[in-house]
Amino acid sequence: MSERAGHGRGHWSQLEERGVYLGLKTMLLSYELLGRRGFSLLLYPVMTYFFLASSKARQASLDYLEAIYAQGGAVPGTDKPRWRQSFAHFMAFGEAILDKLLAWTGRIGLDAVDFENLEAFEALQKSGSGGVLITSHFGNAEVCRALGARNTDVKINVLVHTKHAANFNRLLHRQSGQSAVSLIETTEVGPETAMMLLERVEQGEFVVIVGDRTPVSLSGRFSYAAFLGRRAPFPQGPYILAALMRCPVQLLFCFKEEGRFRVVFEPFSDGIKLPRKERERVLEDLVARFAHRLEHYCLMHPLQWFNFFDFWGQDQGVSATGERRGES
Repeated sequence: MSERAGHGRGHWSQLEERGVYLGLKTMLLSYELLGRRGFSLLLYPVMTYFFLASSKARQASLDYLEAIYAQGGAVPGTDKPRWRQSFAHFMAFGEAILDKLLAWTGRIGLDAVDFENLEAFEALQKSGSGGVLITSHFGNAEVCRALGARNTDVKINVLVHTKHAANFNRLLHRQSGQSAVSLIETTEVGPETAMMLLERVEQGEFVVIVGDRTPVSLSGRFSYAAFLGRRAPFPQGPYILAALMRCPVQLLFCFKEEGRFRVVFEPFSDGIKLPRKERERVLEDLVARFAHRLEHYCLMHPLQWFNFFDFWGQDQGVSATGERRGES
């Protein structure tokens, strides 16, 4: 079953981003002046403010951790998740933002990264065919920046649904100069963007796109899949894009274990085909496979999935026909 995504009360795109560029610069400056330990101490009052000020994010965190707990996931603490575990989730997010910045600015080197199944990615890269890497808001996929340090021939294009991509690119350029990774801001992949990405893949480059947030626009489609014991909407876009490009697809997961980063590549498809008569069924199967793998990693490291909104309610405000509820 597929639906069209809208902007219901639970949709992630309604969360306002305030002072993002200034905030990123401030975080980097704090790290440079205080080091990791000093930054972590400074993070406590900052995250305490956001924890107390954002009741929706706080409740969403707790709902997610309770879902993890119900599925037998390793939530820190022996009791059912409460606000203490939720605050730990917020703190993990703050630390992850710093790791994200350090990765993008080239300050996380290969000596801090362990690769799993790297040979699958290298074989794809050496073939010169390019491909699509589907990732998520679990862990820190930004550590893929380290691939550029390992192989300077790797070119990675990351699709982001944020108005701040240009500022972020500017910050990255100032901090680390020329980068093998470029951010491409897009709220919807239209024909022009699709053609541009197709050209880059044909040149052997890679496109990274997240598979765990429904589209911003009403025209974007999604399918439901089981996730942590409940039905949740997942976007169809990554698979439709990969089918248009006729290229191999791999899943990319990156998470932190004992202070080190682990980057995992999982072959997903040698090439996605969407037959007209079976299109919806195939898309549902692909979405379900991705949701299953995301759930696997979330159960391993619950505090490393960063979606502080009603993930299961992203489809609120959209009817089964794709129209906003209340419209005639």
